[in-house]
Amino acid sequence: MIWIGLGGLVVAVVCAYVVRVSHARARAMESTETLPVADLRALHEAAAEAAGAGHFRYRCEVVGQARPHKDGVLRSELEGVDCVWHKHKITRRYEEVYRDGSGNRRRRTCTDVLSEHSSSTAFFVEDATGRMVVRPGDAEVVGAEKVLDRFDPHAGGGGRRLQIGPLSLDLGGGDGTIGYRREEWVVRSGSRFYVHGEAADGDGRLAVGAPAEGGVFVMSVKSEEELLRGENNKVWIFGLGAGITAVAGIVFLVLGIIG
Repeated sequence: MIWIGLGGLVVAVVCAYVVRVSHARARAMESTETLPVADLRALHEAAAEAAGAGHFRYRCEVVGQARPHKDGVLRSELEGVDCVWHKHKITRRYEEVYRDGSGNRRRRTCTDVLSEHSSSTAFFVEDATGRMVVRPGDAEVVGAEKVLDRFDPHAGGGGRRLQIGPLSLDLGGGDGTIGYRREEWVVRSGSRFYVHGEAADGDGRLAVGAPAEGGVFVMSVKSEEELLRGENNKVWIFGLGAGITAVAGIVFLVLGIIG
């Protein structure tokens, strides 16, 4: 009973954390102004005239179409899709033998992420008034198009490295490999794009990216309205889950202690 109660309280804490994060993201998006690129540039120019270049920082949102930066489109690493942003994930699925609490040998299926990477190359968001540089860093794009989701059974052999296109991956130790799942996401040029972050000129050029002192940074091919619905639904669902599991956890703890 006590362990069940503790488990319920752990689940309640996790749910409460999700509620807090989703609430913060939703409130940040609701309270931040969406600006045309021309207006954002005008604010930057006024600030540079008053205080000099390199000091501008402004929380904002920009909406438009994703466009490749000056060096042209990128090509995704697995499927070779032309894009402005891409991410891949390669997961190994394998079986391992373990002993249960009674000392009996059991087999279980496990997974191990061999490679996970997203592009950090800057690109543009373009609206009717101009273009703004976006620096994605290592953040993900919400709702990015999934262009690959395939599981390939392990054929055996091949040593301790796996060659997938241009990628050469270390398979690690142990046997029992079942196969590999390959996933890839892209944002194509021309896709509608929403970015919520901080416009800054610290490196000499105005760009939107993650806030320098922390805070909400969102890139998405979904609209702000769709994102807000999703975050508010999380607040409601996980809030309810936190309340139920907290009460259940306390009840089982009490029963375990008095029992």
